[in-house]
Amino acid sequence: MTLRSIIIDDEQMGISSLKALLEAYVPEVKVVAESTSAGNAIELIENYKPEIVFLDINMPEMSGFELLDKLRWKNFSLVFITAHQQYALKALKSNAVDYILKPVDYVELQAAVQKIQKQLNNKEKSSLTSYSKLLKELDDYQYKNRMLVNLRSGIEAVELDEIIYLESKSNYTRLHLSNGKTIITSKTLKEFEDQLCIASSPFMRVHKSYIINLKKVTRYVKSEDVILLDDKLKVPLSRSKKDAFYAWMNL
Repeated sequence: MTLRSIIIDDEQMGISSLKALLEAYVPEVKVVAESTSAGNAIELIENYKPEIVFLDINMPEMSGFELLDKLRWKNFSLVFITAHQQYALKALKSNAVDYILKPVDYVELQAAVQKIQKQLNNKEKSSLTSYSKLLKELDDYQYKNRMLVNLRSGIEAVELDEIIYLESKSNYTRLHLSNGKTIITSKTLKEFEDQLCIASSPFMRVHKSYIINLKKVTRYVKSEDVILLDDKLKVPLSRSKKDAFYAWMNL
């Protein structure tokens, strides 16, 4: 049984290497399209509707997770390709969702394809089910105590309690952490608001440019409409956000 596949990796060398391994060791998998652009890859997946998608997690335009979120058609078996081990890889290992660390080993590649073939032969509806399970497990992983943040160099797991505040920088967001470290990501502040500022969450948007961790609030200077965080950092409170912040402070 021939399985049509698409390879998505921002590095052409990575695509060429994977294609060569497939041709040599997994000839039943035919590469019908490839892309170094995540944006273009969405169109390719929608048009070709392949059985397998080999997807690089760490891409500068958008991460593999963000690409998946934008897809309408998801009825394929997914194999993540990644150079990083420092985040929720257990979540990626569920059902048809698999991952292979770079540099790709042909034995792991064969095992991933065999797993997909077995599921297809058993007529399991593995792709859609596992995709939903993946997102749920990633959500659980994030909201329990940490959050996955897409960076230029990869994806980093950030402890939520370590975040003091998030600051909008045009189409980017800067995370300020308790250890003095800052992280810049292409995710917008609005996207973080939708993700973090939910019921029972300690995060609140207090200004068009700022989301704060309410656990870090040490003082509010009413005359200046300024919130002090960890006694050192100052964040403005906008007029439109006063009611919500005052309610939190029981004012």
